[in-house]
Amino acid sequence: MSDEIESARIQVFGADPRHAELEAKELREVLNRLDGAEVRFAPPEAPRATEGAKGPALLTPEVVLILTTGTFALARTAIKAWVEVRKSRKVRVVHSDGTVTEFQGGVSGREVNALRDGQGNRTETGPGDTR
Repeated sequence: MSDEIESARIQVFGADPRHAELEAKELREVLNRLDGAEVRFAPPEAPRATEGAKGPALLTPEVVLILTTGTFALARTAIKAWVEVRKSRKVRVVHSDGTVTEFQGGVSGREVNALRDGQGNRTETGPGDTR
């Protein structure tokens, strides 16, 4: 087993800056439960000067977390499971070596509830059912 510590930037996207922040806080809580993982918010980047801008730069619907861990495979599994719960979730992981991994949600909340309730994609009909 390797004693190397890996650090990665995790970009969490949302519909707007507030949504992205809420999603990032939730993901941070999930990742902080992993043994040996440390997750914190990245310091905000200096606003870029935009020609003709009258105020601070527009906020982007993205929040960046910094993950430091000894076993990124476990963190990757946790991120993937967290993202897949909602179609609206999107995360980009930028590893220290420059490689990028993206995760996009694939199951809606309604679909998860249906699966949890055992309804799934049933197409059978019972006595008296009409379609």
